[in-house]
Amino acid sequence: MESFSFNVVEKVLERLASHAYHEIRLALDVEDDLIKLQETLSTIAKVVLDAEEKQRKDPLLADWLGKLKDVCYDMDDVLDQFEFRKLRMQLLNSRSNIKGKVCNFFSRPNSFMLSYKIGQRIKDIRERLGEIAAAKAQFNLYERAADWQGMHIERETHSFVHAPDVIGRDKDKEEMIMHLLNANRTGHGEENVSVISINGLGGLGKTTLAKLVYNDNRVVGNFELRIWVCVSDDFDNKRLLREIVTAATSQKCVDESIEQMQIKLRHALTCKKLLLVLDDVWDKGPMGITVKKWIDLKSLLNVVANGSKIIVTTRNESVALLMRHAHMHLLKGLPHSDCMTIFIKMAFTKREQEDYPKLIKIGEDIVRKCGGVPLALYTLGGLLYSNKDERYWSHVRDSDIWKLEQGSDDILPALKLSYDALPIYLKPCFAFCSLYPKDYVFRSAELIPLLMAEGFIQSSKGNGNQDLEDIGLDYIRQLCSRYFFQIEEDDFLFLRFRMHDLVHDLAISMARVEYSSLNFRPSDSSKMVRHVSISQKDLSKENEENPKFLLRLEKLRTILIPDLDSEYIPIKVGINNQSFLKKCISRINYLRVLDLSNLTLKVLPCSIGNLSHLRYLDVSYNQHINKLPDSICKLHHLQSLLLINCGKLKELPKDMGNLISLRYLALTINKTHLPEAIGRLTSLRTLCVSACKNLKSLGKEMRSLTNLRMLVIVSCQNLESLSSCNMTTLETLVIYSCPKLNLMGSEEGIRGLQSFWIVGSNLTALPHWLQESANTLKTLQLGFCTYLQSLPEWFQNFTSLQKLKITHCSHLFAFPEGMDRLTALRELEISNCPLVRRCWHEGEDWSKIAHVPKIILNGHRRQIRSHG
Repeated sequence: MESFSFNVVEKVLERLASHAYHEIRLALDVEDDLIKLQETLSTIAKVVLDAEEKQRKDPLLADWLGKLKDVCYDMDDVLDQFEFRKLRMQLLNSRSNIKGKVCNFFSRPNSFMLSYKIGQRIKDIRERLGEIAAAKAQFNLYERAADWQGMHIERETHSFVHAPDVIGRDKDKEEMIMHLLNANRTGHGEENVSVISINGLGGLGKTTLAKLVYNDNRVVGNFELRIWVCVSDDFDNKRLLREIVTAATSQKCVDESIEQMQIKLRHALTCKKLLLVLDDVWDKGPMGITVKKWIDLKSLLNVVANGSKIIVTTRNESVALLMRHAHMHLLKGLPHSDCMTIFIKMAFTKREQEDYPKLIKIGEDIVRKCGGVPLALYTLGGLLYSNKDERYWSHVRDSDIWKLEQGSDDILPALKLSYDALPIYLKPCFAFCSLYPKDYVFRSAELIPLLMAEGFIQSSKGNGNQDLEDIGLDYIRQLCSRYFFQIEEDDFLFLRFRMHDLVHDLAISMARVEYSSLNFRPSDSSKMVRHVSISQKDLSKENEENPKFLLRLEKLRTILIPDLDSEYIPIKVGINNQSFLKKCISRINYLRVLDLSNLTLKVLPCSIGNLSHLRYLDVSYNQHINKLPDSICKLHHLQSLLLINCGKLKELPKDMGNLISLRYLALTINKTHLPEAIGRLTSLRTLCVSACKNLKSLGKEMRSLTNLRMLVIVSCQNLESLSSCNMTTLETLVIYSCPKLNLMGSEEGIRGLQSFWIVGSNLTALPHWLQESANTLKTLQLGFCTYLQSLPEWFQNFTSLQKLKITHCSHLFAFPEGMDRLTALRELEISNCPLVRRCWHEGEDWSKIAHVPKIILNGHRRQIRSHG
């Protein structure tokens, strides 16, 4: 389990160092307390990483960390409360009609008691923190820098493998050997050695595949020298050089300098064809691989003969990317039949395989739990080998894998190495995903606002000018590159992805102290749990105890109702009860995320305005709500408000402009134009308008949204024009199923787009104003544009375009001339269009797009052939 204490401590320290901290010191009589609190917390922070690692073997240390995290959360709440009051005063000042009069947080008499309470809480927190600091001495903790956490990986691999024991990797092996034996294919430029990386999740068998290839007779006969080096997380060039020289010369290098070793190496390798395997390469911490380390090593090896190869196995896509021009072989899970072969081999002797038909049937379900990962099959098969009791097998089938006893070489420890190597800021983001059910399809546009609401996405010195939404997308891409997430669709600005079942188990095992669901309730939940998810399936059960469970969690920050099937079916259960909802809101005061979607609510309680910490509120798919309470306008911290498919909603509160932190608004509204209140949401970054059947115009209020970056319009059947918009900051425009929308008008304010999607339109040609984005557009998607006959000649000017997707455009027959000028185009997808036939037969249009690395025609990857 993980405490995430370091993340919370760092967040509090950052807030204490902010401008708000200096104001609170001056305004309250707690200056000494705050100074001492900051000093004490700074001292404790230096040993927290060491404590988080050691807590797994020391329950007392885990308890100490729990108390530290709890007091830091309380301090975070205090600072949040103060900043909320600052936002309110800022709002009042901006609208004050009295010239020269400035409101001050502590100048009003009714603020005195609040000031007193804040002061008392700070004194109490400082005393508790002092006790925690005093207890620190008993644990013998060491200071550890924030840029390096986790233990050195004690791992050593060898090159031997008994090929008949390996099941299901024949195709991968042949593909690898094909690349290795391609003698005419040299490295990039003038280099003699090229790189092939085997990438994938821990436990998939990357090292095993490398061994199969390394020992194949065809490979052995093709290379004069074969050298195997286990790198692990210590990419030290001097150590690696020593091992390579020792293997190449059969002489040990003892206390020799790099200069002496490189002379020996050049002598041993010059003009010889080399196969070098660098097994288990990491990029974590100061000991991991870097671009400079790689270039230094590669330059020493470039004396080898043309056609030499380096095979790298790694769990991180970033490792392969920094090696530049490496061919990446992504290793995937095994098919079910091969998995069953491995499992039966591990769980039964040959004599037993016909004696236990019931266990074989249970084993089918256990194998599915393993998700095609060989190490998981070996783990569970070995666990069951010595116990043929049907009840025990059923227990293993029905348990999450993290509940089962694990040896040091089993699957969870193998996956946990990848988790330990994560940067600190990614760990809580990964843990948050444990709140979702297995096989959940995540969407970056939905997940990022939630991570922002929790405070998990933070700007830093390196990305201070980036919006939090961009930083969040980068976080998700980093988790994808480490194979914690499996990408299903990547449109550069949007990602759709899943978690492997075993990775989901890992997330639960890391998060289970602080995160909870109705499927897992810790015994002392009221003290430790901060985040809760309730599945729609559980809510559908007539069990009043389910929602009552929430009332015991007074320090809760998250209530989430994830939807597995993306089919919104109204839930009519106890949580719908209005009195219960009022109790929940009144008792749980520290919520950052509140999901009330799909609950058939009729009224949103006025008490919602008391949740001063709230950042994210989802009331979508409550189709009986016809108005929002005015009190919602008190939520000055609110960043995201979702009102999709609230079909009876006719108006927004007139003071919606008070939501000065709102960045994301998604709504369905029963009006002919957007409410005037939207024009006052000047912090808005994303606006999604969906299923507004009466909407004809967005309205002139759109001109006031000077920070709007993304506009999504879905199923607005009567929307006619965007001509009132002047969105010079807009980067993404998505339009789905708006058949009456005329895009051929003079939308002069739309320029500098990075992404444009138009699906379900009567367009006959691309709008001329799109030319204003010729140098910026990265993705273009055209779908169900039945009347679109051609792309304009000026389309060749879109030199920044990276992805083009065209589907169900039945009258689009040809690409324009000049398509070869689109040199940035990396992915082209075409389906259900006449263009597919022209391209598939490699006619005239194929020559226009042959330079594109990835071409998908009707769902099939098209092989690129050499033209010329």
